[in-house]
Amino acid sequence: MNKKKIPLIKEYRIYKLKGCLQCIDRYLFNREKQRDCILDLYLNKKGKSIEHREKSIFRGMVLPSVRYLGLIIGNADSIKASANGKLIIESQDDQKLYQRVLRAITYEVDKDIFNFIPIIKNLSMPKQEFIQKISNKIEGVSEKQKIERVDKWLSILHQVELINYSSSQIISINKKKYKQTIDDVNVDMKNFKNFKEYFFESYFELSRKYAGVVDITDLRECICLKILKSQKDILTENQFDEMLSRVLSETKEYIISLGRPWGAREKLFKFEGNSYKTIIVKKYQKEGDKNG
Repeated sequence: MNKKKIPLIKEYRIYKLKGCLQCIDRYLFNREKQRDCILDLYLNKKGKSIEHREKSIFRGMVLPSVRYLGLIIGNADSIKASANGKLIIESQDDQKLYQRVLRAITYEVDKDIFNFIPIIKNLSMPKQEFIQKISNKIEGVSEKQKIERVDKWLSILHQVELINYSSSQIISINKKKYKQTIDDVNVDMKNFKNFKEYFFESYFELSRKYAGVVDITDLRECICLKILKSQKDILTENQFDEMLSRVLSETKEYIISLGRPWGAREKLFKFEGNSYKTIIVKKYQKEGDKNG
């Protein structure tokens, strides 16, 4: 049986992850200020040098954690919050919405990488038994590291209230929060007509700045935030991609062209087996149209 890889989320405390995201967003594309802001969130108990702290905290713990969680995009001096990261940052004024955003994003990360939730949903068990069960299926690391990887992801699931622990450390699904999350991530429950309107509105807004060629990551962020702020609804990156695929398949009044990436890129839009980075939209003009 093939064993799976799961990452170690070294910074697993939600309040710290939120603070780090805020630093990254506040000092957009300024790596030095992003670093200093993040290091200020952590006490320097042993008087270690900035170089040591950058290596161990900023580059060694924080950036890998938020990257594994899909909350940042870019590299080196071009790091910024992803659309999902921006949803977390921008939803904080409404605590209930913020908690729903955290759960929706965490649920999708679990579905894409860890797959703990389906096991817990179908079979409640003691925490240590669960850790052992999962550890046996992880490849390539020591037993201690396996336990740490499982334990920290369980902690995140617990912090966002997707799972419960009983007094005897039995793990179970938080049925009420889980049901709400399933509704929040169900793309079929989203208003496609509204999404389509937001899509064209947002594309043409952005296209004026970028000479018609719009980066899909920018479009994701724009639309996801508009829906969050105007409707208090959650549209994650995965849901955006599903809805955009539907727009491409069903829209006849516009010519929509997708651009392939140069080199390795993060969070590309996948459509019909290919990956794309940019999008161009033009109004379809019938043959003989005098304005064409």
